[in-house]
Amino acid sequence: MVVVLGLLAAVAYGVGDFAGGFASRRHSAVTVLLHSYPIGALLMAALLPAFPGHLTGRTLGFGILGGLSGLVGVAIMYSLMAIAPMNVISPVTAVLAAIVPVAVGVTLGERPSALAWLGMSIGIAAVVLVSRTTEEHPHGRIAPRIIALACVSGLGFGLYFVFLARAGNDSGLWPLVISRIASAVAIVPLAGKMRAIAPIREPRYLLYAIGAGLCDATANMLFLLASRHGLLSIASVLTSLYPATTVLLAITVLREHVSRMQQAGLALAAASIVLITV
Repeated sequence: MVVVLGLLAAVAYGVGDFAGGFASRRHSAVTVLLHSYPIGALLMAALLPAFPGHLTGRTLGFGILGGLSGLVGVAIMYSLMAIAPMNVISPVTAVLAAIVPVAVGVTLGERPSALAWLGMSIGIAAVVLVSRTTEEHPHGRIAPRIIALACVSGLGFGLYFVFLARAGNDSGLWPLVISRIASAVAIVPLAGKMRAIAPIREPRYLLYAIGAGLCDATANMLFLLASRHGLLSIASVLTSLYPATTVLLAITVLREHVSRMQQAGLALAAASIVLITV
């Protein structure tokens, strides 16, 4: 079950990242989040009765921390996707998004099998390969500052995964509801400071922003359920394969270039899934 839920979360995250990144090429990333976060909060609130749980101080605290760290991750990633190739930014963020929960899970006593360790290692290597660019790449070599910011974004995602998983197995969807509310509230003063409070009037980009919010919220729910059905380390690595979806969409829709090394990375991602599921 953890494998299915983790992979579904990866697909949903990948689609959401593509939609949000595409909308951010026309509007500020913060403006996009102003439209997408409330949608996600409403979806989680509507699904709350289907996944009942207890709202405790622990859930509230970890939910708020998760919302804030997730906001950092998404805001930076969308901003970077507006100025750099999606098929580079998304995989780089996934490296940290995978490493942080694995480190925390092992520290807390999780002991994945030898094949699972091999699969997770290959998965991280796959992410690194997919993120590689050279001078021959149409966009040229990506500046170190861009890569560094993408790592900060990935750190935000990794902490978000950890905080959600630590919110309590009997909390239902409350961690997601709290985190979405915290993100939606925190984005308002940030948008005001950046003068990014403005409606998205073009139906196409508004649809992308709304779609990003729905996909992101759905992915969060799937990851939360995956982390409760299995090890945090395995759930997080499977979920962190989301760049495969984003890269494929960037290639097919935006015609972004993909190198042979990036193709090899996608093949390794598939191999890692097989090893983790054995």
